[in-house]
Amino acid sequence: MKKIFLIGMTGAGKTTIGKLLAENINKDFEDLDETVERKYALSIKDIFSKYGEVRFREAESDALMNSSGDIISCGGGIILNKKNRDYIKKGLSFFLNVDLAELEKRLRYQKNRPLLNNANLKETLASLWEKRENIYLQTADHVISVKDGSPKEIMKKISGYIK
Repeated sequence: MKKIFLIGMTGAGKTTIGKLLAENINKDFEDLDETVERKYALSIKDIFSKYGEVRFREAESDALMNSSGDIISCGGGIILNKKNRDYIKKGLSFFLNVDLAELEKRLRYQKNRPLLNNANLKETLASLWEKRENIYLQTADHVISVKDGSPKEIMKKISGYIK
């Protein structure tokens, strides 16, 4: 079986859905953010603060290239690097697509997302989305809307593509 990659904006539900999917099809799950956090023994936010975004992106790429999971939850910005996109294209990828209003609701009170300025969350999300939307669409094998379904319903939809 090819590796399965879940891509999309921060807060789209990649980790939640990835864990459900792994359990459903009895495969190993890996969250790349957690892998990077373990390597540095720091939160993503603290890695950004201490080392900067460039160093984080390098660590994220390294985690992707050395990932051991069958189902992999990727960080929201992983698709910004062509090498990462090429690696993801070797597997089966799903873009978990959620509209900006829903993302804003999900992320409004979270403090652990380093690229999000909660004072201007709507504008920050719009800016990130503008840079990333087409790259997500070009990278993904399948686009899955996650706005209206429960995590379990979305997991079942993805399962239909991999069986």
